[in-house]
Amino acid sequence: MLRFLCLSLLIALAGPLAAQPRPPMPQHQQAADAVWEVMDLDSLAPILQAEALAEGAEMAATLFKGRGTGRWLDRVGAIHHPGRIRALFLSGMAAAMPGADPAEVRAGLEFYRTGFGQRMLALESSARVAMLDADVEAAAREAFAQARSQGSSRAARIERLIETADLVESNVAGGLNAAIAFSRGFQAGGGFPMPMSEGEIIADAWAQEPQMRADAENWIGAYLFLAYSSLSDAQLDAYIAYAGSAGGQALSRLMFAGFDAVFARTSHDMGLAAAAEVRARQL
Repeated sequence: MLRFLCLSLLIALAGPLAAQPRPPMPQHQQAADAVWEVMDLDSLAPILQAEALAEGAEMAATLFKGRGTGRWLDRVGAIHHPGRIRALFLSGMAAAMPGADPAEVRAGLEFYRTGFGQRMLALESSARVAMLDADVEAAAREAFAQARSQGSSRAARIERLIETADLVESNVAGGLNAAIAFSRGFQAGGGFPMPMSEGEIIADAWAQEPQMRADAENWIGAYLFLAYSSLSDAQLDAYIAYAGSAGGQALSRLMFAGFDAVFARTSHDMGLAAAAEVRARQL
C-alpha cells in the first residue's frame, strides 16, 4: 500500500461514472474482504478522510475565497466517510477479481500476513498520519531531496522501489482520473459559469499532468523515505524484491482497482459538492 496509493487505470480506459459494474461473484467479494482485513484498511480509511478534509480546507481558501456556508467540510467528511470508502473499495476490487490470478493474489497477500508485512503496513500508516502536519511533510521532502543530491544508497533504494512498483505512472493516471471525475461532477452540479464539453474537461486535466507528475515524484519519495527510515538496507531490499514479484504485482493491481473505484466516486461527489457550495455563495 504505497501512496498516492491508488489508481492505475488510464482515463482512456475508464468507463462513465453512470455505468454500473456487474454484481461480483460471492467468492470475489470474499477475496476482497480478505484483502481489506489483512491489509488493515480499517486503519487507513480514517487517514484518507483526514487527508481529504485537509485538502478540502485548502480548496475552500482558494475556490471559495474564504466565504463559507459552514457545511463544506461536513460534506467533505461525509463523502470520505470510512464506511463509504470501504464499500467503494470492496466493490471495485471485487469487480477486478475475475482478471486476476488467484494463486498470485494469495501469494501477494501472504507476505502481509507475516510479521514483517504487518510492520510495513504500520510504518506506512504512521508516516501518512505524520505527513498530515505540513512541517513534517516539508522536512520529509527536504530530507529526501538532500539524500538524493548526496547520492545516498537509501535514496537510490527508494527510487528503485518507486520504479519497481510503478508508483509514479499509476498515481499520475490516478490524478488524471480524479481531476476529470471532479470536473464532471462540478459540471453536473452547474458549477462552471460556461458549460465545458467532455473534450475540454479532459484537455484541462491533461494540462495539469506535468504538475501532477512532479507532485507525485516528490511526495512519494519523501513519504517512503520517511516511512522506511527505520528499516535496514537488507529489509528494504527484501521489500523491493517482493514489490517486483508476481504476487506483489498482482495484489498491487487489485489494490489500485479498489482505490480507483473509491477516488472516481469521491472525486465526482466532491465536484458536485463544490458546485453546490459555489452556487450557494452566489445567492
